[in-house]
Amino acid sequence: MSGEGRQWQGTTDGASWMHRALIVLMGFTPLRVIYFFMYFAIPVYMVANRKGYLSIYHYFRRRLGYGPLRSFFHVIANHASFGKVVVDRFGAYAGKKFSIEVPDMELYSSLSSRPEGMMQVSSHIGNDEMAGYFLKASKRIYALAFGGEVSSVTENRVKMLSCNDITLVPIADDMSHLVVLNNALASGEIVNIHGDRVFGSSKTFRCQVMGAPANLPAGPFMLAAMRGVPAVSVFVMRTGCRKYKALLFRLDEGLEGLERNEKAERMARAYAASIDSVLALYPDQWFNFYEYWDE
Repeated sequence: MSGEGRQWQGTTDGASWMHRALIVLMGFTPLRVIYFFMYFAIPVYMVANRKGYLSIYHYFRRRLGYGPLRSFFHVIANHASFGKVVVDRFGAYAGKKFSIEVPDMELYSSLSSRPEGMMQVSSHIGNDEMAGYFLKASKRIYALAFGGEVSSVTENRVKMLSCNDITLVPIADDMSHLVVLNNALASGEIVNIHGDRVFGSSKTFRCQVMGAPANLPAGPFMLAAMRGVPAVSVFVMRTGCRKYKALLFRLDEGLEGLERNEKAERMARAYAASIDSVLALYPDQWFNFYEYWDE
């Protein structure tokens, strides 16, 4: 990603004291009440974050083919969905309980219980953080994380994730995080990496995402191919108040015997196809607030 219109912030808005106050408030306030007041902030956020608004508008117009008015209303719905996802994250920090339906839990349990490691490719679609809080695996998970998050969010994430035997691995300028992730796979553990944003490396695969070319990071797919471990994409989609559904897609099926680079690229394409499948069902839960495609 390059250029002024293709930058993403990567951190949660607001100061640490605001986050801590919100967590305390959520301890005794129903989530629906928080959602109600959140709606009043949506118009302000859309005006203040004009680039983000336009990028989502272009997503509905160009990728989904909606008309101008329909796209505008879906931008509002998208911002409302994002607001609820953020509220739910802080609700989890405050001890609120959520349910996650996992139709393919048998597949996930089978793959994660194998002696070899597993690559889990997540995204900025839905609420992937909820998977770490409520989706149980049978072994330790090492999750690659952006290292510039505010302290209040990082502290609560670490607290929640450590309860599920999940270790955050911050992205390092010297790329040493790759050594940690490679060693985790070699030790038979699970590695989780976002596969929809390029950050920290120039190596990418050019794939069709929602009918247009986009660059996906090569890292998660190359690691999986190099180690010969199974790979799945995981999307945790919000379906209602305190309700989520985890959708799983196997990325490495039928790729046995392929050369490493070809196998990695085929997995990247399978991941792109899984994005298409999920957004066909949940178009308002696309949360990449920048010009994702080149056009």
